[in-house]
Amino acid sequence: MRRSTKAAACATAVFSLLACSGIATDIASRLRITPTVWVSDGYGYVIDLRPGHQELYHLAGNSCVLDANARSVLDAILTPDTVRKASDDNALFYGVKHEPHHITFNSRRTLPSTCASPVPDTAEGNFQAFVDIFAANYAFFDVYGVDWDQRVRKARQNLSPDMTQDALFELFAEMLAPLKDGHLKLNAQIDGTQYSTSPLTTPLGRGVAQKAAALGVDESEVFVAELENYWENGIAQQVLQGDGEAAASGKIQYGVIDGNVGYIAVLMLTGLTDSALLSIPDNFDADEEYALINRVLDNILTEFTQANVKAVIIDVSINFGGHDFLAREIAARFADERHLVLTKRAFDAQNPQATPVYIQPTDRPSFDGPVYLMTTQSTVSAGEIMTLAFRALPNVTHVGQPTQGALSDVLYKALPNGWEIGMSNEIYRDPDGILWEGRGITPEIAIDIFSETDLVSRHPAVVQQIVNHIHEANIR
Repeated sequence: MRRSTKAAACATAVFSLLACSGIATDIASRLRITPTVWVSDGYGYVIDLRPGHQELYHLAGNSCVLDANARSVLDAILTPDTVRKASDDNALFYGVKHEPHHITFNSRRTLPSTCASPVPDTAEGNFQAFVDIFAANYAFFDVYGVDWDQRVRKARQNLSPDMTQDALFELFAEMLAPLKDGHLKLNAQIDGTQYSTSPLTTPLGRGVAQKAAALGVDESEVFVAELENYWENGIAQQVLQGDGEAAASGKIQYGVIDGNVGYIAVLMLTGLTDSALLSIPDNFDADEEYALINRVLDNILTEFTQANVKAVIIDVSINFGGHDFLAREIAARFADERHLVLTKRAFDAQNPQATPVYIQPTDRPSFDGPVYLMTTQSTVSAGEIMTLAFRALPNVTHVGQPTQGALSDVLYKALPNGWEIGMSNEIYRDPDGILWEGRGITPEIAIDIFSETDLVSRHPAVVQQIVNHIHEANIR
């Protein structure tokens, strides 16, 4: 469990729905959709847009939770850019701009009966909502070998009506402990203090925790120091020898190394237009991010062409994820033709239809020579989508360590007491139908990069090892 006194920021993920300020408007009129109740197929969302209403509910089995903080942010989420309606007005489709996948909502005149009496904010009510939400929406109990029903029965023995919020949080954290899912989150505010728990799923994460414990300091202090060692000392000074360039608020570094090898390191796939390295914007503008990544790629690929590079290294050894469409834009600059990257669908949909996701070549500056993609277990989420996109290309060799294995978008849910859950509930499969969730995408050439003991220190030497391989292959 980790504590933080920092105020929770308004999350940019779909329906994270924390308490952000906003002014309610008549959403149905603005979107020209029927002012009625809309129920998602999968994902467990119920949106009440009847006259005088503007509510979001989380429906899971016999539980329905009214998201008390959602009213003020529905305006910002349901917009003409994200919502389109079916021709018969009986369905609407929600999706992030530049993404082909969407959530289908079907109309109904009344709330589901379960939502007419939402789960109460009691220890038992929060426990029931918690277990029902995971049972209905979480996709990967089998992947992690977890018998959820058994864990629920065991945990229920420790449930009592008068238990403290701290004890309830600890109970939930213990229930989730075997799920080593990088997209699993439990966030709570108790007596003004922010609590969160998530699994340590990578050697680097475990190594940071061990080093922090040995030094008697907060994990965040060690994390920041190691990230600086990786990003500033390792890449900027050792790999790029101080001659590289930074772009996208410092989240991308690039340059030409060893005379004719192009090098691009990508740390994050969101907040590219923000000013700080690890910042995530409160108001994500997909069009601005899309335009920026393409301007950056134009500059990079033009420089590589002028330098007559013979091969390119794409380094996502640490990539914190972000938005899939930005990952695909990068890979598209190296594509020879249209390629299927993956299919995705909601685990819990009644009418599951997998959405195919493609990349295709562009007439903007590009590169069609050999490409080497570097990954580790610290390559996560959209970084893994980027991995699948590059692996779909015939000119790419995947090297390093397996990715983290957390590909699904994060599904956020609220409990009656306002606590937030994040989980994986989408099924991503590669073009061969392989599910990489929970185990990570395996490189063609295995190279140890990060470990619990060495942390990030070996990374520059591994880059040089790949450069040497390129030269030995007579790509010069």
